[in-house]
Amino acid sequence: MRRTLREASTLSQRNMTLSKLKKFWMKWRRGFLNLSSFERQIKSLDERVGDLERAAEPPKIPKDSVRFFKKVLRIKPYSYQAKFLQDEKPLRVIRWPRRAGKTTCMSGDDIRFAASNPNSTILVIMPKFQQTKEIYFQGEGGLYDHLARMNPEDFEDIIKEQLRTTIRFRNGSRILAEVPEPFTIRGHGPRKISIDEMNFIRKDADLWLSALLPMTLTRKVYINVASTPWNKDSIYWKMCFDKAFKIFSGNAHEHDPPRYFLTYEDVLKPKGPLEPKQVEIMREQYAGNPWRWKREMECAFVDDETAFLPSSLIIKCQNEDLEFAKFEDNIAGRFYVGWDLGRERDPGAVAIIDLNVHSDVCHLVHCISFKLGTPYVSQMAYIKSICDRWKGVNNVYYDHTGTKGIDEEIERTGFPGLEGIDFTKPNKHGMALTLKQLMMTPRKADKGLAPQDARRRFELPYDQDVQTELNVVQWEQTKGSELYTFSHPEGSHDDRFWAIALSVYAAIAGGPEPYLGMIPR
Repeated sequence: MRRTLREASTLSQRNMTLSKLKKFWMKWRRGFLNLSSFERQIKSLDERVGDLERAAEPPKIPKDSVRFFKKVLRIKPYSYQAKFLQDEKPLRVIRWPRRAGKTTCMSGDDIRFAASNPNSTILVIMPKFQQTKEIYFQGEGGLYDHLARMNPEDFEDIIKEQLRTTIRFRNGSRILAEVPEPFTIRGHGPRKISIDEMNFIRKDADLWLSALLPMTLTRKVYINVASTPWNKDSIYWKMCFDKAFKIFSGNAHEHDPPRYFLTYEDVLKPKGPLEPKQVEIMREQYAGNPWRWKREMECAFVDDETAFLPSSLIIKCQNEDLEFAKFEDNIAGRFYVGWDLGRERDPGAVAIIDLNVHSDVCHLVHCISFKLGTPYVSQMAYIKSICDRWKGVNNVYYDHTGTKGIDEEIERTGFPGLEGIDFTKPNKHGMALTLKQLMMTPRKADKGLAPQDARRRFELPYDQDVQTELNVVQWEQTKGSELYTFSHPEGSHDDRFWAIALSVYAAIAGGPEPYLGMIPR
C-alpha cells in the first residue's frame, strides 16, 4: 500500500515537473523570454519616460497662429491667410478660389489647435470619406505635408502617432477623418470641426441643424467651413449671405464685404500663390464653361436657370457611398452602357449604369471621357474589355448619328444588346427628359420623406467634373413645338451628359416607356 502511494506521489511530481517545463516552453515560444520581448519592454519604458519628461516640461507652443505656422510648421502664410488664422471667433466661413491655400490654412490651423488644447478631438469632414483621406490628410497642403515640414524635435515633442486617417498628439488630442453624418459627429464630442467642400454635402441642412448648431448651444465649438460655390439653396450659401448666419465670421452681414471672400485677382503673385500667366491659360481653357470659371475662380454663386439640370437637382442625386468603378475592376451587376462616340471637336465618352431591380434605382458606376481624337477602334476596345470582364452587361446603346461606314465594325464586336440611337430632336428630348425625371423622382422606399431628404431614382458619386458637365447643358423650347432644343456653350463639352442619358435610356428600355412629357422649368 505504501509502495503504491510512493509510486503515485513520484508520478504526480513527475507530471508536475513536465507541466512546468511545458508552461516554460510555451512562454518562451510566445516570446515572453525572448530578446524581442525585452526590446519591446525597453521601448515601452523609454516612451513612458519620454512622456513623463514632456509632461513635466511640455513643449512651448506659440499662442499666435501665424507664429505657429512660421516656427513649428515652417511655412509663412500670405496676408489674407494670416487674417483668417488670427481671427479668434469660433465660427468662420471662407470663400477662396482654387489653389489659394484653403486646405493648407485649415489643416495647419487644426494642428495648432490640437497642439494647444490637450485632450481635444478635431474632426475633418468632406463630402466623401475617401476624399478626406486623399486630399485633406495626404494631399498637397494637407495635414501630412505640414508634419513632413516640421523640425524632427518638434515633431517628436508634439506628435505621438501618424496614421492614415488619424493623428494622435502627445497631449492627448487627436485629429480624425469622419463622414458627414450627424450622429457620428455628435458621438465624438469634438472641440473643433473643419469642413471642406461644404456646398457638395447632400445632407448639409441635416448636418447643420442636427449636429453642428446644437453643439454650439452648451459649449464653444470651433467650426471652419470652406467650399467651391455650387447651389444657392444650401447651408453654405446661407453661411455666406443669410442674416440668420451672421454668427459666422465672414458672413456678409457681419462684415461688408466679407473678410474671407476672395477672387483669383486677390491671390495673384506676390499677394498669393497664383501665377498670372497660368491663370490666363486657365481662363482660356474655361472659355466654353463660364459658370465653372465664375464658381471656381471668381467664387460666385451662379444662377443656372437656363441649365437643363440645375446644380440643386444634381446635388440631390449625389450618393457619398458610391465610388466609380475602375476600368480594371472585375465586378458583377446589371449593367447598361451608353456610348457617345464624339466628333472632330468633341471627345468620346462612356457611361455605365447599374440598375438595382429591387429598388428600381439607376446607379452611375462608371463615367469617362476619352482624349480628343481617340480612334473609334480604341473606344470600342475599351467597351469590349469591360463587356467581357464585368458580369451582367445587358445592353450597349450608342450614338448612331453620322456613324455610316463604321456600323458594321461596331456590330462585329459582339456587344450585348447593341442598339444605335439616332440623335434626332425627338430622341434627344426623350432621353434627356427620362434622365431628368429619374433625378426628380424619389425612390420607392423614400416616398414618405420630405423632398429635400428623399433619395432619388438616379444616383451618382461625388465628382465635380462629371457634375459640372451635367450642369453645362442648356435647354430652350422652340415656339410652336413641344420638343426641347439642347445646347452647350462654345468650348464646353456635353459628351458625358449624353453618354449618361444613353445608359439610362438603355436601362429602362425593357421596362416602362421613357418619359416624353413636359417638365416645368
